[in-house]
Amino acid sequence: MGRRRTETPGRPRQRARRAGAASAAPAALLVAGAGVDEAAGAGLGLIFVLTAAAAAALAAALCPRGRTWWALAAPPLAIAVVAVGAQVAAGAGRSGGSTVMAVVHWALDTFPAMAAAEATAAVVLAGRALRPGRGRRACHA
Repeated sequence: MGRRRTETPGRPRQRARRAGAASAAPAALLVAGAGVDEAAGAGLGLIFVLTAAAAAALAAALCPRGRTWWALAAPPLAIAVVAVGAQVAAGAGRSGGSTVMAVVHWALDTFPAMAAAEATAAVVLAGRALRPGRGRRACHA
C-alpha cells in the first residue's frame, strides 16, 4: 500500500481561513463598487463594472487549482445578489416605475458587469493554466 499523508492539526484550519479570506476580499470589493456607484446616484454603472471585473480577477487568482471552475460560475450569481441588494438598499422604486421596469433596469445595469467579470476571470484562469507552476513537469525532447 502507498503512504498515507497525515496532516498536522493546524493545517485544515489554515486552509479554511485562507479560503474564507480568498472569497471575502472579492465579495467586499464587489459590494464596495456597488455602494460607490449607488451613492453617486445614477444606479449601477462603470464603477460597478470595473469592480466586478477586478473582483472576478482576484477570485480567479486566489482560488485553488482544483476549484477554478467556481471562478467562472460564481461571478454572475454574486453580481446578481449584490446588484439586487444595492438597488433594494437604494430604493428600487425611486424612479416611480413598476416592478417590471425595475427588473428590466436591473438586467440592463448588471449585464455589462457580468460580461466583464466573466471575460476577466477567463483570461486570468487561462493565464494560470498556461503558466508553468508547481506540479507541472517541463517537457524535454
